[in-house]
Formats: sequence, structure tokens, C-alpha cells
Amino acid sequence: MEQHELISAEFTRRRFIKGAGAAAVAVGVMGTSTGIASAAKVAAPKKGGTLKLGVVGGANDLFDAQYIVAKADQARTLSTFETLMTFDSKFAPQTKFGLAESAKAVSPTKYIVKIRKGVKFHDGTPLTSADVVASYQRLLDPSKLTTGKPLRTFLNNAGVVATDSHTVEFNLLLPNVDFIATLAGYTYAIAKKGYDGKTQIGTSAYKLVSFTPGRESTHTRFDGYWNKSTQFLDKVQIIDFADKTALVNALVAKQIDAAVDVPFEQWQTIKSKKYLTAIENSAGAWLAMCMRIDIKPFDDNNVRQAMRLIVNRKQMVKQVLNGHGKIGNDLYGYIDEFYNANNFKQREQDIPAALALLKKSGYSKSNPLRVELTAPDDTGGLVLMIQAFAEMAKKTGGVVIVDAKVIDGGTYWSAKGQYMNTGFYTTYWSPRNYLAQVAASMDVYPELKWPPANSSFRKDYEKAVGLNNKAKRKAVVAKMQKEEFEKGGYIIPFFNNFADAFSTKLKGVDTSPSQLNMGYYGHGFQGWYLA
Repeated sequence: MEQHELISAEFTRRRFIKGAGAAAVAVGVMGTSTGIASAAKVAAPKKGGTLKLGVVGGANDLFDAQYIVAKADQARTLSTFETLMTFDSKFAPQTKFGLAESAKAVSPTKYIVKIRKGVKFHDGTPLTSADVVASYQRLLDPSKLTTGKPLRTFLNNAGVVATDSHTVEFNLLLPNVDFIATLAGYTYAIAKKGYDGKTQIGTSAYKLVSFTPGRESTHTRFDGYWNKSTQFLDKVQIIDFADKTALVNALVAKQIDAAVDVPFEQWQTIKSKKYLTAIENSAGAWLAMCMRIDIKPFDDNNVRQAMRLIVNRKQMVKQVLNGHGKIGNDLYGYIDEFYNANNFKQREQDIPAALALLKKSGYSKSNPLRVELTAPDDTGGLVLMIQAFAEMAKKTGGVVIVDAKVIDGGTYWSAKGQYMNTGFYTTYWSPRNYLAQVAASMDVYPELKWPPANSSFRKDYEKAVGLNNKAKRKAVVAKMQKEEFEKGGYIIPFFNNFADAFSTKLKGVDTSPSQLNMGYYGHGFQGWYLA
């Protein structure tokens, strides 16, 4: 594959995954069975065949280049659309797999992107700078349901300019020294000018043939793809399953070739099958319990911090993840160089301290705090997490009573479902750098309704993204993290590994650390083949 150099001047910082063991781990597999690097040691890739990829999904599946929610949505979006940039295994922006030939920071407020020539959409029309401008203007349009709200802090329509047929200039309203990394956001995909969110015509290696929400989508090889050297499959089917059990059963029965996000409670069963490859990725994904700070009783910070002190985090990692993860401290951004910038001591379960905080707010055995905590049945770990938390709450002796309720995934993630509409519910996030996560959780999926009134948090964020000086940026980040640690509404008990499994016949899967399962789903199954 031809690769082009990324030009980012001094304004783009390379991020590193913290801690030993951050590389992906291939479990129970010979070295030549997985990974693009290993593929070179075996026979040349075989062309042809149909890949069947299993995901948990439902009738509320979404398919949009610039707005998704669940893992089924991720798989389909990345199978059809491409972004200007992508991330490497250390979460630095790169042009590999992207539509940009280069990206250059002229200043903290001016960026120039050169677009690859010879790229075609699935209908045969060429990609030009007009399509890129239209895509970003759709993201900037507040009337459209997209993930583009964080962009609107820094950009408006007038700031996105096509200077020629393959060059786009981004003129920012405020400095953002990490803007090139923003271009690699997987929901900032490029669609054809005039895209309405319904007709899915992208530039990927496999074009969409059909899509039935809750059932499957079918994708066939696109003969006009700009990088044919990575195309080996004839067809891809992304198949929905109602729950994790059905997904794993289909994989074990060889009805599908790969399963995304398999549960760790079935890890040993999967590992025991010699015809399956089991991989896990420790890049810093996280599950969380969300307490909305605008809904009672979680508008009371004493309650929020008391709930955090109920959690036994070591037990959570063991019980929920079967040990496949790292203990969390209610702060996100594990891959960020400034993770836990204040070096806060690890939170431990402290029932007496929790009871003291609850007493300040008037809760007792005679006046207990009763809350409903919900989780969908389609995301690995969330159900076990709420069940474990409900058991831990019993240590308060009846002062806190948690009703852990499992909800059908199709209902839970819907516009009127429990997600973001109730006071206490669960979520999952892919790994992101700290400030990127701040933007996403404030403006794309405002799960907590954070920041609180009279907070400087948003202004601190805007200041931090404009600071190229590391020491100054760290100081602002430390201030933001202190506020979240002391007043926030996320309970983040751990960072969970991604777990995927697939047939040993499937080759070319990149097992490097990434934001999404199976190496960003192979950036649209590039390099994947069936031996």
C-alpha cells in the first residue's frame, strides 16, 4: 500500500499508551495465525469468499456516516465510509487508510488537507474537495443529528474552504493544536455532496447492497476502490444477533466467521476451540455508570460521591471482566499522557465514608436512597456491572437500595430509551485522549449534563486545546480532572479490554491497540481474507 507522510508541524503531539502490557494480546493462538505483520510469514492472501461478521444489534440499528451509537452501527459505518485521517496503534493521527494524502498545520488556527486523487464513490463519481466541505458543513449544521457539535466550538461553515479540487483549508475560530487528530474521528466520515443520511454511498473497499435493521447488511467488493491491494473478499455480511449468548453460539457452531465484543464470561469456552482465534485489546476502553447531575437524587454531589465509594473496584474487575482489565479511578482517558494528572490516590470501597455523605443528605435506614440502575443486554460487561454494584450497595445495610434492571438493547439505546434519559444508567466508550473525550461527553452524548452551572470547565477545555506548551496544558487538564474527580457523575470502576473472536481461517486481522473492535473492523475489512 502506498503511504503518504503526515505533515503536522509542531502543533500535533504524539500520544502514547501508558503502562506495560498496552499492546494487544493474542490468546491461545500460534504467532502466524493473526495480525497483518504475521500474514507475511504465511501463504499469499487468497482472494474470494464471503465473510460473515456477527454483532449484537436490533431494530434500532443506525446507519449514518456521521452519527452512530452501538457496535453494530460502528461495524456498518466503517464498512462503508472513510475518514480523512486514521489513528495508528499509539493513537497518533496518520494518513494510512485515510482519504487525506497529507494534513499540515500552518498555525494553531489554520490547517491544510490535501485529498487523495483517484478516489471514487461507490456510484463511480470522483471524490473532490467539494465532498469534504459538504461533509464537514453537515457536521457543523445544528439541525442535523450528527456527532459534529464539538467541531462547532472551533469551526463554522465559512471556515471550511475548498482552495482547489483536492485541497481543503480549515480556518478555526479558536486555536486547537490537536485539530489534525480530530480529522481521524471515526464518525467524521466523508460522504458524497448532498448526503442525506439515508443513501449510504461511501468510498470504502466494499459497497452496500442491502441493509435490514435488526437483521443484516450485505456489502460487495467495490471494483473502483482506490487501494485494490487490500481487497481480498468478494462479499461481507454483517449479521445481527439478539444477545451475546446467541452471538457466541453462532460462532462456536461455525455459522459466522467472526464475532465482535464477545463476553469474558464465555472466554474460556471460546479459547478451548482450536478452530477459533481469541484476541483481546487493552487500549483503555471503559464502561461506566452515569449519574445525571440534573436529576434527583444525583443533583446532590454528596450522593454522587457516596455512590463512587460503594464500589469495590478490584472485585469488579474480577467479577465483571474475569480479570481482563485494569482498575479505574472515575477518570477517563487512560491513553492520554496526562491521565490522572493530579496523581489522585486510588479510590477504594469505603462504606463508612459513603454513609457519612448520605447522612448529610438525609438518607438513612428509615429513609433509604432507592434508585433504579439500568443496562442494555447487548454490550459485554454492562449487565454484570450493575448486578455487582447492586450487591455491593447491600453493604450499606439498607441505606442504599439499587434495583438493577436489564433492558432490551433495541429499547435502551433508542431516542426515548433509558440511555441519556434517566438518572442512573450505564454506558461504554472507546479509548480517547482526555480532551477528545471531554468534547464527546459534553456535546455529542451529554450523558451527565456536565459541566454544572457556574463551572469554568468548558472554558478550561477551550483553553487547554489551544495550548501547545505541555506544562501549561497539563496544569489546565489537572484542574479539569480535579473538578470531575471531586464533583463528577461518572462511576468508572475499570478499563476493560476489547474481546473478539474469529475463525482461524480468517487472516489479516490487525490486533494492534485501537479505538474500536478488530482494528477498526479492518478499516472496512482491508487486508482480511479467508484461507
